[in-house]
Amino acid sequence: MKKKYLVTILLFSLALISIRGPVEAAARERTDIRIPDILGYTTLKCDFHMHTVFSDGNVWPAVRVEEAWLQGLDAISITDHIEYRPHKDDIVSDHNRSFDLAESRAEQMSIILIKGSEITRDMPPGHLNAIFLEDSNPLDVEDWRDAIRLAHEQGALVFWNHPGWDRQAPGGVAVWYDEHTNLLEQGLMMGMEVVNYTSYYPEVTLAS
Repeated sequence: MKKKYLVTILLFSLALISIRGPVEAAARERTDIRIPDILGYTTLKCDFHMHTVFSDGNVWPAVRVEEAWLQGLDAISITDHIEYRPHKDDIVSDHNRSFDLAESRAEQMSIILIKGSEITRDMPPGHLNAIFLEDSNPLDVEDWRDAIRLAHEQGALVFWNHPGWDRQAPGGVAVWYDEHTNLLEQGLMMGMEVVNYTSYYPEVTLAS
């Protein structure tokens, strides 16, 4: 009888381990973001600029997935910095690791996970995100032009992050440089971030 009791406890524990993720998610309420579809298209709520402990974030990659689910998002891209990794003495890995660690959790929670990285340079050109990458590691090169070109060769979508970020833009106003013109004309930069957290960059909408 004792052996049977122990086996029952063991099986119950294993069952809890196997379903722990969905049970945790079900216990919390997901925010319902209602944005209507455009005729012939499906509207997805996305965040394509986020960081983890693998660059300057403070959470594990799977936590970003769980946050996205709770906030009502459909798709995300973890875009850890290529060049700026303040936790590198404690967390050593290649540039794909945050994606790899988040992938199974994203599948469990039905979150579309897109591989990405942030090319982090002084102005110009500033910080640029590359998403829909196949491999982030080739972007770890000295010249930012080579990094963007290598991202483009993978079919990535590249956009300029927080163009009015006060650390790189005088008075918090985005400045367009010749380097940005060259990237745009070559088809290497496809967009600009309009909102970043609590910051809004109206000059981006005027430029478009």
